[in-house]
Amino acid sequence: MALCRAQLRLLSDSLGASLSVVYMTEELEGGGESKLLPIAIYPETGIAWSEVMNQSMDSTSSFPDRFARQLAGNEDRQVTTLAKLKSPERGADESQSQRHQILLPLVSDGTILGLLATTREIEPWNSAEQTEIQQIAQTIALAGILDRRHNWIARELKQQQQLQLQQQDLLHNLLHQLRNPLTAIRTFGKLLIKRLQPGDPNRGFAGSIVRESDRLQELLKHLESAIDIPLITDGDRLRSLPAVQNETSSYSANLLLPDAAFRIESCQLTDVLDPLVVSAEAIAQDRNLNLYTHIPRDLPLVQAHPAALREVLSNLIDNALKYTPAQGEVDIDVELADSGNSQLQICIRDTGMGIPPQDLDNLFTRHYRGVQAHGSIAGTGLGLAIAKELVTHMHGKIEVTSPPPGGDRGTEFMLWLQLVNGE
Repeated sequence: MALCRAQLRLLSDSLGASLSVVYMTEELEGGGESKLLPIAIYPETGIAWSEVMNQSMDSTSSFPDRFARQLAGNEDRQVTTLAKLKSPERGADESQSQRHQILLPLVSDGTILGLLATTREIEPWNSAEQTEIQQIAQTIALAGILDRRHNWIARELKQQQQLQLQQQDLLHNLLHQLRNPLTAIRTFGKLLIKRLQPGDPNRGFAGSIVRESDRLQELLKHLESAIDIPLITDGDRLRSLPAVQNETSSYSANLLLPDAAFRIESCQLTDVLDPLVVSAEAIAQDRNLNLYTHIPRDLPLVQAHPAALREVLSNLIDNALKYTPAQGEVDIDVELADSGNSQLQICIRDTGMGIPPQDLDNLFTRHYRGVQAHGSIAGTGLGLAIAKELVTHMHGKIEVTSPPPGGDRGTEFMLWLQLVNGE
């Protein structure tokens, strides 16, 4: 509005316009034709506004279709007359020959936004003045389209905020409902441990139930924290979230981990890997798979984050079990790497369906599943991307080969971790 008034004042001060009006279209509810309304006038006098408002009522019946047809029939004429526009200094019966009027469409991006009408007494508009008026019309049209886009974005943002609030409420409800059965599962696991005799192989499965229940409880806490991230607005203005913008890498990793900070420490691999093997044995037995492990007991300490390492190994082992058909094999081998004994090497190998060559380059990309997206095995394409991110945080390395060396099918994941005393 301020720009419109400034431009109309420019018409009066620089070009001597006696009366100028900006009209904008207003879409009617339920569709139909647009309504043409005056939004700015100069000079702002009561008589002028009254005349313009009377005229605007006559101009609403068929705009913009009528105006578009008029333009189509006058493609070589950008300047047309507005017969009913009267300046406040002249009476209604003043001769039309004494007034020189221009009507220009306000068009931007192929959209007719409204009209610019201006009139001047006695002296007609010359070519240079008409060009300047056209430039003013273009300026107003650009401001109008930017204003519409701003309003559209504001509406979209408000809708997104409402949707986000609804999603937060839904997720909070689901989290609340998950906690009770999760607590019950953990309690059943603890009762099983008490009732099973020492040495019973089922005690390991019961311990896995309790351990995985505790893990889920921790993940639920982080999920709740993620859900409670505040909306990215402050009134009608966007604001930033410093924790996300300035600490992106640690922020994304922390959501996956029980600890509040990602700290690398000395870690015994068997402490992390043994419980996962127990769970893998149960899954392999249920799916009729053969699980083989070679994990020495005298392994040196590695530099890792225990929870992150557990997440990585869990994803790799779960994938091997998931994509290997019945009667297939999954091997987990751990040994010192050949690179000067400064790294520990973990190999997880399966005899499953393998990975097509065209998918290998994008395998660690978030949400990428390749040909598996059309298969019957459910997935999100996040597990390997998360594993890659966490291994990078731990200054390790992960690679995939399919088929593995010496085999004609299956997949092999190699993971290298730095030793505590490694160079």
